[in-house]
Amino acid sequence: MKKLLSTTVAFGKRLLSATPVLGPYSTAVNISVDLIASRDDRPEAWGGAASFASKVEFHPPAGYCTRIVRVYGDFIGWPKSGQITGDERLEIGFGLKTTAPDGSVRVTYPGYAATPYDNSFVWVQDGLDANNSLRRIPIDYNTSAGGLLEADNILLAQSFIAIDTTGLLIHMEPTIVVVYQFEVL
Repeated sequence: MKKLLSTTVAFGKRLLSATPVLGPYSTAVNISVDLIASRDDRPEAWGGAASFASKVEFHPPAGYCTRIVRVYGDFIGWPKSGQITGDERLEIGFGLKTTAPDGSVRVTYPGYAATPYDNSFVWVQDGLDANNSLRRIPIDYNTSAGGLLEADNILLAQSFIAIDTTGLLIHMEPTIVVVYQFEVL
């Protein structure tokens, strides 16, 4: 069943007033990813890193765009092969972002090599080591402020490993429910 609501939303340089909204709708997303790190040559990084971004494409009616309003579920990760031993460790993480370019035009980290990302609206991470080789990260976020997708209506679901000193194949799996609505362009 489609509902017609009215809302006022400001984003970017566009202002929608009394915008008809279709939804909310929801869909479950489960993306299984196995990654092994390559050497990470970024400044101030060590170990290895790898990432994979899956695409989730929404199909709004003509003249509408997609806004992700809530995401809930979990993200799990563990070594698929081998065991983490001694001082070995790695970071695992998951994020949701639009297809807008990475980086930021409004935010910087003065004096630091890292870059903020205007296109990311969910980002979670945790570490694996010899004592904690399995992680489950609960996810439940209201994403309406940052969840407006680009005109392509594609949501990128990105899993990653970083600062990896293990050399192991790491299994990760975000299982989320995405609540979204369609808004007039």
